[in-house]
Amino acid sequence: MIIIIEQIVKLSILAILGILAVKLKFLKLDYSEGISKLLIKITIPLLVFTTFSKFDISSVSIINFFIVIVFSIISTLILYILSLSGVKIFKLDDLNAPLHKVQTMFGNVVFLGFPLINSLFPGGEGLIYAALFQLGHDAVLWTLGIVIIKNQKDNNIFKEIKHLLNPVTISFILGVIFMLLKIPIPDLIFNPLFNLGHTTIYISMIYVGIILTKADYVSLLKNKKSYFLSLNKLLIGPLIVLGILFMLRQIGISINKTAALVIVLQTAMPCMIIISVLAQEFGLSVKQSVENIFVTSVLSIITLPLLFYLSFILL
Repeated sequence: MIIIIEQIVKLSILAILGILAVKLKFLKLDYSEGISKLLIKITIPLLVFTTFSKFDISSVSIINFFIVIVFSIISTLILYILSLSGVKIFKLDDLNAPLHKVQTMFGNVVFLGFPLINSLFPGGEGLIYAALFQLGHDAVLWTLGIVIIKNQKDNNIFKEIKHLLNPVTISFILGVIFMLLKIPIPDLIFNPLFNLGHTTIYISMIYVGIILTKADYVSLLKNKKSYFLSLNKLLIGPLIVLGILFMLRQIGISINKTAALVIVLQTAMPCMIIISVLAQEFGLSVKQSVENIFVTSVLSIITLPLLFYLSFILL
């Protein structure tokens, strides 16, 4: 509990620095696009590659690899089902319903999830599972998620699968190849790549801070949709996943504890930041998307330690 609270506080401080940097005009809002590309195309891929390439595969069961991917898909579908209650209760129209659904479904598993899990589980095993979770998570995002956002039942989801081939997944594939074949990398090359990859934690939280400056803090107090979304996304959904993992353990199906903890934490991440970009692209409410990101990010400071504590005891 102390470790996860400390990590969230540290990450929150970094995000606040990002907010202050914009408020003091050290950074401009439009810098967020360049910083996002730096993260997605350079630092995160390097973090994933250097973690996988140097990891000892013999210490992790192959079955756990598949379990994490399967649970990433299951957890996303559970959150989708929960999102339907919000659509019905608030009687959301065709512009707001898709946004509510996808922001309930997809979490900040990279920008917040990777740094947090890498800090909680030093040594690389936690980050391995986090990357595997992200693989299944993104597979649903660029298929079912795009269909929901476009709000077209007859949309061809296979057109969006191309998004799965991105720098992060390529680095994942390369890292797995280097790991399985035990290909050596000279320290002269590996060390700068490793160090640059580990700047992700700092750059990503500055980016989160920049994004959060777009939130309308006054309207947040009256935004019941964001709080209801937070209840489903940060508590009910992860608790259901935790319950499933607990029941599996009771009937004798053992899952690696680190893998199980990562599954619960990744399920409980606040709203995915890239959804706000997609919202703008497809004509949904950018204001609502940013407010959802802000509310879930703030409340996750409370819910993540609680879920970690419960998961650690039960699993």
